[in-house]
Amino acid sequence: MMAGKREMEKEHGGGLVSPLDNLLGYCLRRASMAMMADLMSALTPLGLSAGEASFLILVGANPGCRQSDVGRMLEIKRANMTPLVARMKARALVTDAPIDGRSRSLTLTQAGIALRDKALARIGATEKKVRQALTIDENALLASLRSIAG
Repeated sequence: MMAGKREMEKEHGGGLVSPLDNLLGYCLRRASMAMMADLMSALTPLGLSAGEASFLILVGANPGCRQSDVGRMLEIKRANMTPLVARMKARALVTDAPIDGRSRSLTLTQAGIALRDKALARIGATEKKVRQALTIDENALLASLRSIAG
């Protein structure tokens, strides 16, 4: 029985010394993965991915914004932005209208606003859990992370 337990510990990293735990990038990645897993658990019942929720939040904050500006802000390639907008339009969450030439403006529909609000509430609940675990000044942390990200 004891040999089985040791095998399970090895399989799951039990008993290993991990110098990785002292590497900032590694810890940030692990924290990000845990947060994204929580986020996806919160958004999946709404039928949204993290990217789709980000899209709804950004467009909701900027009614009439250019599709190209949203793509740049979210770092979504043009080739991926068009299908994203098409999915949101097919779900009646967003409307688009021509601005000039090939530019399109985006605005959330009432259904899009309602879904965005539900997504924001769920995102807030997942972030609250993380904030409670932080023992440092959150504003300073966010400022530092923004500085690193550029």
